[in-house]
Amino acid sequence: MPSSTSATTNNKGDTSARAIAWDTSSTASLAVAPTPSTTENNTTTTKSNKEDNNSDGMNLDVFLSHDGTGIPPLEVECLLRCLDARDEYIRSNTTNNNNNRKHGVSVKELSMEYRAALCECLMMLQKKEQDSTTTTDEEGNNIELLNLTYAIFYLAEIFLLPSIASNSNISSYPTNPSGGFYDKSTALTKRLDGPPGSLTADTVRYLRLHHTSKGGESLMDNPEVITMCNSDQPEYYKGKLSISGPYEYPYWNLVLQFVITGELSKAWTLLSYHSACRYEEEEAINADTELSELGEGFAALRSLLMAAPLPGGRGDMYSDDAGLDDYLEEELLEKGEDEGINYEEDGEENDVEDPGDINTILVNGINQNAYLLWENLPRHADKLRTLRYRRDLRRCGKSDAIAGSLESPSMPELFTVNAAVSAYHKWQETLRMTAFPSNGDGGVMSVLFQRFPALGEILSILLGGSLPPSISNGLSWSEVLLLELLYNRPNISPDDIVVRAANAMSKGNGNKSPLEDIILNIMKGSSGQVLGIMFSIGGGSSGAALPATMTSLLCNLLVDAGCIASQQDSSQLDIQTELLLLAAEAIVSSFSVQEQCDVGVRTMVRLLLPHAPPKRSFSSGEVVYEPRISAMIGEVLSRRSPSSDAEARDLLNLCEHAIQIGSITIADACESLAFNRALHHKSKRNLTGEVHWLLRGMEIETCWLPTDRQRKLGFACRRQFDLLCEQSANDLISILSTAAITSFTSEGGMTEKQEHQLLTALVAAESVLEGILKDTVTSELLNGHEESNLLKDAVSIAQASAKGDTIQVADSIVHCLEERCLTEGVVSTLANPCIYMDLLHIAFSIIVKEEENGKQECSFNIHGMHILMARLTQVLSWEKEWSEAKESYMKSMKLAFCKALMRIISTAEPRAEQHKTSFGEVSLDTELELMLNPCI
Repeated sequence: MPSSTSATTNNKGDTSARAIAWDTSSTASLAVAPTPSTTENNTTTTKSNKEDNNSDGMNLDVFLSHDGTGIPPLEVECLLRCLDARDEYIRSNTTNNNNNRKHGVSVKELSMEYRAALCECLMMLQKKEQDSTTTTDEEGNNIELLNLTYAIFYLAEIFLLPSIASNSNISSYPTNPSGGFYDKSTALTKRLDGPPGSLTADTVRYLRLHHTSKGGESLMDNPEVITMCNSDQPEYYKGKLSISGPYEYPYWNLVLQFVITGELSKAWTLLSYHSACRYEEEEAINADTELSELGEGFAALRSLLMAAPLPGGRGDMYSDDAGLDDYLEEELLEKGEDEGINYEEDGEENDVEDPGDINTILVNGINQNAYLLWENLPRHADKLRTLRYRRDLRRCGKSDAIAGSLESPSMPELFTVNAAVSAYHKWQETLRMTAFPSNGDGGVMSVLFQRFPALGEILSILLGGSLPPSISNGLSWSEVLLLELLYNRPNISPDDIVVRAANAMSKGNGNKSPLEDIILNIMKGSSGQVLGIMFSIGGGSSGAALPATMTSLLCNLLVDAGCIASQQDSSQLDIQTELLLLAAEAIVSSFSVQEQCDVGVRTMVRLLLPHAPPKRSFSSGEVVYEPRISAMIGEVLSRRSPSSDAEARDLLNLCEHAIQIGSITIADACESLAFNRALHHKSKRNLTGEVHWLLRGMEIETCWLPTDRQRKLGFACRRQFDLLCEQSANDLISILSTAAITSFTSEGGMTEKQEHQLLTALVAAESVLEGILKDTVTSELLNGHEESNLLKDAVSIAQASAKGDTIQVADSIVHCLEERCLTEGVVSTLANPCIYMDLLHIAFSIIVKEEENGKQECSFNIHGMHILMARLTQVLSWEKEWSEAKESYMKSMKLAFCKALMRIISTAEPRAEQHKTSFGEVSLDTELELMLNPCI
């Protein structure tokens, strides 16, 4: 934190002070005023990112408190989506009424939500990059950082976070009774201790997504590939398409890539464009004859490829190739089905190819959804697969054909390795007997292999074993590992995956790249390594808001899953807190760069608030109410000047819970927000708005904080509210007093100017009073508040005077002047002593007019006259020397009060009437005795 002033030296050697202040409109910006000398010479230079719009054209240097790099709109959307998912995770695990999931959202599901947001953000950024003719270096760096973040998140999710099945009974923060973030009772065994095959499907999807750029759906959408597929003989097409591999033509190299990555659905789609396959298909449709040997070979090949129970799926449109699990899409598909969406009206393509019957058994005894047997998530018969299928049927106009249950043939709810291995071996054995029989017979696909030798060589990969050197020599480590997991050892134990990965990386020159070392460390279960990577090369320390936030969120996941402890003891660095604070600083400064401070502050508060509740001290075990996170929230909020009432109200609502559990720092900051809005309304002369926000600030300090930490009506807001009420009451009473004095000296009454002043003061006082009375929250709180009660009496005096109700005026004057027990046992009056004389002027005017009109009854009673004469005696004692005119006036007032007392006594009933005062019941005789006794 820089100091409030700094010294600069001009050319003459003189030192002058430069003022430094926080820019309340920018939150993270420090404004530095130019030195007087440079201002006079008009030679001010600026390094600012914006200019001050003062009329004199003076520029201010502006420095960011932290190294924010800005945040594009797409990254903002991703960041807010991640925070929404985190908030839902916390709500679902802290409420007893969870209607969506029996056990709430798990850590694994939350990680999937984060990855889904990142995935969508990356897709949009890459699309924008493709559509744009020019791409800046900053945009390219952002995509590279986010791709690395996405990959690390996915790898950590696979090898570090517990599965949904084993995580179903976790009780997540902030319900931890110790007040910390790490609870040993919820710590689970590492993922590497799972059953064989439990991580194979996830690892396959990770390798496909992040390390096999040659394959994937994007290649099928490549314009050159589309041109190749639409040609008469795509198997002989070259064109501009270049796909590395052992074969002369790109067609067979692409088929090989799909087979290596296990995307057999794409491999068959590409093979279906082969000229021989198209010819056989046309012959089968046009001629009512049996299939030829070549046609039977293609049909058998299709069945085997489309039924392969490979871990991670076959890459078709119905399998979960993104690795984001089905629950992310289920709700949307179910909603569309329930609402009966008409895809033709909604602009959806209606010429979707008929998907046929996906539940048809293509290979004897093996369902097409048998690949799901490798998933270790709790599944209810592949609901997503069926929902997608039914959607495609509706797109084809076959809604009448949709019937029956959503669920396809039953499958185990949890992962069972024996069932998966049984289906897998059955498929591989069928493939061996169909394509490569050992009895010397060529098999049904022998004609295919004779016509297309490359096809036989490629399909032999599906049986596992060693590869021809022509293929193996050109493979990357990820492809070697994929072949191992897909076709050799799908039931590999989790701790053996890293061994196989290390062996694959060691081939070639034997040297591993830094990225490969990182991957191996994460696969070994090194949680600390993950955070170090994210912080150093994943953008966690770059000042970019989204990478820094994702680093912090990943740390929270690892702590919450019990993989790491945020802090072992008080002597160690709290890594979770440090990363949260760095992310918060990056968010605030990045949004300040692009002048979206309101969004930045709100986002920062949302990020930090779940971690702001009290924590227990390691040393004493006592509850610590002011951790660093609360201090960070309080600091940023204190520097923020809300641009609207809505923004201020939103920030207060966000922080209410943290204040209710005892955060004084956040309470003080929220009071400053309310005070800031009150000052804004004051500058607009909106007294009702000013009162409303002053009362909000008082409510925060008095009602929201726990009983043992409450402050009586607050600080700044309380002082300003007291001043406003007292000033409004004093102004009104002063003008009424002037009018009363005028009635003695002028026969025509008040002048037009005095009437205008009185009306203005009355309207202002009524506006303040209206704001108080409309506020039902603090009405009980203000029952004994001196200044607001004084204002109420002042307004009552003015309104009653206008109506000629002198009795009401007298009662209000007495109420202001009588002594009562105020706060903390102090005996005083509502009215400030400075307006005693004004109130006496008004009372004197009433008594004189009653006497002149010959009225026998007096508006004041014995108690009222007691109070008036006591205050008059007090005022007379304050000044020793009086002017002749003033002394005559004071004698006249004293005489009038005495005459009024005589009228009251003469008209009083003989019985000893009781009068109720603030100190209890007092008889008229007692009151009279008090008045006649000597004063102390």
